[in-house]
Amino acid sequence: MNKIKSVSISTLPCVASGKAGMKTNLLFFLFLAPSLLVAQGYKIETTVHNSADTIAYMGHHFATQRYLDDTARIVNGKAVFEGDKELVAGIYFYYTPSSYFEFLIGEQSFSMEATAPDFINSMQIKNSKTNEGFYKLQQFTAKMKARNKILIQEFDSTGNEEIKAELKALTLEVENYQTQLKLEYSGTFLEKIITLMQSPKVPEIPDSVENKKLFKYEYYKNNFWKDIDIADPGLLRTPLLDAKIKEYLDHVVIQQSDSVIKEVDILIAKSSVNKEAFRYLLITLVNKYESSKVIDFDKVFVHIIENYYLTGQADDWTNKETLDKLKKRVAMIKPNFLGNNAPQLVLWDTLGNEINLRDIEAKFTVLYFYDPDCGHCKKSTPILYEAYPELVAKGVEILGICTGTNEKKWKDFIINDDLGWINLADLESKTNVRYFYDIRTTPTVYILDKDKKIVLKKIDTLDVPDVIDMLLKQQEGSK
Repeated sequence: MNKIKSVSISTLPCVASGKAGMKTNLLFFLFLAPSLLVAQGYKIETTVHNSADTIAYMGHHFATQRYLDDTARIVNGKAVFEGDKELVAGIYFYYTPSSYFEFLIGEQSFSMEATAPDFINSMQIKNSKTNEGFYKLQQFTAKMKARNKILIQEFDSTGNEEIKAELKALTLEVENYQTQLKLEYSGTFLEKIITLMQSPKVPEIPDSVENKKLFKYEYYKNNFWKDIDIADPGLLRTPLLDAKIKEYLDHVVIQQSDSVIKEVDILIAKSSVNKEAFRYLLITLVNKYESSKVIDFDKVFVHIIENYYLTGQADDWTNKETLDKLKKRVAMIKPNFLGNNAPQLVLWDTLGNEINLRDIEAKFTVLYFYDPDCGHCKKSTPILYEAYPELVAKGVEILGICTGTNEKKWKDFIINDDLGWINLADLESKTNVRYFYDIRTTPTVYILDKDKKIVLKKIDTLDVPDVIDMLLKQQEGSK
């Protein structure tokens, strides 16, 4: 019986109640952020029944983080948060060791009253139209999630295909309710929140359109950011914008480095009207693409560093030491882009003979960088070597390259696994091979074509035989 995944029901993340909903350690919140603008101030009165007299914390989301804005003492369940500067719009939270709930900042003076632990259903709001709508949305969403869960369980146990139609109808009901709520609370911060939660609805495709898939994709992509301002300080103070950006770059944009670079530049340009948004986006994108597992996305990382950081646009928050590190990182990565000629490599075999990479004749050459002390290398090396005879028969050569400098460990490693491929090392560190091939961890794999151009890199060692077969088939098909 095939299982189906839950239908897509947009919900607000992190909305929870009671201890179970607050898994983050309190220390995580204790960071102050410059989130206040000069204005008339704020006053938020809270009453939580069934709560202890303690200290209550109020803070806000900022992308994937949370920051503390204020504290108040609870007396008989009541606490008042006050300040002489207005709070920036966003999703905020109330926290004690036993209570957690979220609310929106739109209005600056209002009250909330609820009974723990069911904050969503017991919440009563005064003087905040924004939060009245916010809790309507949460209450509706909770009901829809419960119905969705029951339908999924029924399908898993019965396989009844009619349940799929019910799930689809449920999704439509959610979408319609959100749209209705947007109209009802037009002009409030809640409208912006719901817009951020929604996805573009592709209209009926005209019969005259030949490529309907392309039409659907282009409409979806072109309308993804409709009515959304990624430089809006309020949207930054939610976890939703960060998720939206990552969804767009990971699942909407074509996953090729040139396409991603183009879209990254567009997003950064949109954010540049707000310094806070610009900084957030640059830092987020640098972290995202420096650690990306997509092989060719190092080009995206280099592009961001060269075009934004090394041009002085990030100097407000980046010191010289960090910029120097980024410049060095780019210098290590850039020579190893896919399609580049592999960096010059001259190493020595176990007899001291000099071996030049350019002298190796093969359809494909695998550079297998390892360290004799590396636990992963000890496991993966013998498995890769098992495939070596078959690979050689297909015109492929493997160079086992030790990145360490201990001759005994190197040779013991070779003897232990009886490695008969070409074994090389630079025991005297003459070539700086780790730098030129950007070896940060081991094992690291490069695959070069017959002209010693980089075809693939940093793939899993155990995938090498299958990847080689794929490359050989592509090579045959191109003839």
